[in-house]
Amino acid sequence: MNAAARALITVSAAFFMASAQAELPDPSRFGRAMEMGDIRSASRWLDEGLPPDFEADVTGSGLMIAAAEGNIRLMELFVERGANIDYVSRIGEQAIALAAWKGHQRAVEWLIERGASLNPPDKTWSALHYAAFAGKTRIVDLLLRNGAKLDARAPNLATPLMMAVREGNEGIVKALVDAGASTTAVSDRGENALAWALRYNRLKIATLVAPPENVAEAVSAPPVAAPAPPPQASIPAPPEVSELLNKLRQAEAQGKPTEALRRQFMAAVERHRKTSAKQTVKAAPSALVISAKRGKAGAERAELVAGAATPAVQTLAEDAGAVDILRAIQAAQAKGQPTEELRRRFRAEVDKLRQSAQ
Repeated sequence: MNAAARALITVSAAFFMASAQAELPDPSRFGRAMEMGDIRSASRWLDEGLPPDFEADVTGSGLMIAAAEGNIRLMELFVERGANIDYVSRIGEQAIALAAWKGHQRAVEWLIERGASLNPPDKTWSALHYAAFAGKTRIVDLLLRNGAKLDARAPNLATPLMMAVREGNEGIVKALVDAGASTTAVSDRGENALAWALRYNRLKIATLVAPPENVAEAVSAPPVAAPAPPPQASIPAPPEVSELLNKLRQAEAQGKPTEALRRQFMAAVERHRKTSAKQTVKAAPSALVISAKRGKAGAERAELVAGAATPAVQTLAEDAGAVDILRAIQAAQAKGQPTEELRRRFRAEVDKLRQSAQ
């Protein structure tokens, strides 16, 4: 083989390698595909060299997204391809915690069966924290039966009991107390479970975490801080709108024509607008949030919400951390609310965390 032929082969190989690399997704595209359960694309990207723990723009690795969606087949694919079952994302989350938070019991069981750790390093959000916070009673029981640490500490030193108290999950509070959870452990602000119960006006729960005389004494004391305002009410879009929106996103992601779907979507939104106008939202005057951008998958939104067009941003505290902002993003996505401002805040918060770690 002469030099010219060898050079041609070298250039051709480099070209095909570059082409294969060009097929790999960016974090945003990867995240959308995994949320949609696109196993075919996941398999192809892994074949082409995508790292098995590659992270999407928001949720985390492919395994973590699959766990959050309860998609066992997709979870199997990533584990078979070498994904770390205990991988910790850039904001300190793990697959089993996300599965617990979303209430996917089979996914939690699947991960436990394959050796997933229930007890991450101290000052990390655990699966028990997330299940207690989300009110997933069966998953709390499952985690406790399998050795989850009762008094695991989050970055703010909160325990799972504190998270259940905060959200008013009375049954879980009782289960944790009965299992031996500490009622005297304090957060980084020096507050125990009783203090959290009183902050959020959970008086019945307060009697589960402290003796009656302690509750009475605390109630009679001057308040340290005003209770958090209740979240604004919202009316979700009907199934017809949600289904059309999902079909529209899938069509755009696959490069198919979308004009007919978009017309159907907007017509359904208009019908929803007229119907919703007859409903009453107690929290505040309501407004229908609608947006649609051509050629941009996932840009369409339709939701009747209370108050301004971006309630998730309004109700998020100014000093919210990355995890709080991520929760708000996911909640907004589930309700079809805009997330652009939340994503901006999330990226800024992650940048701060990275800088502080350096």
